[in-house]
Amino acid sequence: MNAKFDAPVRATAAGLDRVLASGIPTLVVFETADCEPCRSLRPLLDDLAREFRNRVLVVRVTQAGEGWLAARYHLLFVPTLLFYRDGRECARIAGNPGRAAIREHLLWVLDGEVPPNPAEGPRYTLSACFAPARDAPPLSPGH
Repeated sequence: MNAKFDAPVRATAAGLDRVLASGIPTLVVFETADCEPCRSLRPLLDDLAREFRNRVLVVRVTQAGEGWLAARYHLLFVPTLLFYRDGRECARIAGNPGRAAIREHLLWVLDGEVPPNPAEGPRYTLSACFAPARDAPPLSPGH
């Protein structure tokens, strides 16, 4: 990575495709403003972004209900954590499972050797589970 990524970055629906196309190992966290499990996750994401700096990009999408995001990424809950390796989703967690589970998944994204234990945590049902909009961009491979 050319840039130094040691803190979560925020992305919108429009910018997310560019981030995922980079091929950089990435954790994408979908959240909403009114979600308590999302708020409690933020300090963990800050810590993990520092620990995995320049190895994994941590991305927060703060408006999970924006436009076509819910339909495109099959979001039923917030927070939802998607882990990407080589531009493809390789793991998913519904809810805030805590630091240890997220860290285990990040290590797996990097080395791919030991699959992480399934995890989940406190979450809210995403109130807007949209049907795909007519103007929604097509799914790229791996979504």
